[in-house]
Amino acid sequence: MLFLIGVIIFILFIIIVYFFIKSKIKKSLEQFGFNNINEIISYAKLEDQEVPKSLASMDRLYLEQIKRDFPQININLLKRQSEKVICDCFKAIEEKDSNSFFGKIKLFIDNNINDYQDSVLFKNFKIHNTVVSKYENSNGIATIYFSSSFEYILLKNGESKKIQDRVKTEFIYVIDISKVDLEKKVLGINCPNCGSPITSLGLKKCSYCGSIIKELFSKIFTCNDIVRY
Repeated sequence: MLFLIGVIIFILFIIIVYFFIKSKIKKSLEQFGFNNINEIISYAKLEDQEVPKSLASMDRLYLEQIKRDFPQININLLKRQSEKVICDCFKAIEEKDSNSFFGKIKLFIDNNINDYQDSVLFKNFKIHNTVVSKYENSNGIATIYFSSSFEYILLKNGESKKIQDRVKTEFIYVIDISKVDLEKKVLGINCPNCGSPITSLGLKKCSYCGSIIKELFSKIFTCNDIVRY
């Protein structure tokens, strides 16, 4: 008899706790304008499609240092170049053709082609913002990292979905070739003059167009990598 009473009391306790928690959740939902959990899930999905990915801008921290090292640099122009690289990469993914790219950028495109498997289209491609996320100047090379947020309508297998996305691009400027760690930093970048692959900065001239490598890379920032994050 005592055992049965204990079971009944325990069940009543669970019911009371359940309705207490339910009441608290309902009040919390009402404070934020929601009536139930399903509305929160729907809102979260909508926000994921409509709200641009956040970017940690380090412009204020690094721009002065970049301008001290490179007084003639036009950082806004370099940002636009970064955005063009992004657009060109996604166009190449659409066309399933990475032959115009080399090194890490080609690898990014090939990996995405493999990941999507089927044919895809990126409609209404729009870049929201591009910021400096990091800057380094050491071992004979200066590197500016940009972060960009953008959106597009992904068309795949007859279905469409709005996507908010972001990537980081890496732009390098060779200051002193003799100090560069070729194995880690600049594997397979392109000749800024003709776009052909430069497999080693130890080369004096581009194998394709004959441009002097040292002069080319001592005068221009060139994109070396792109990654999603």
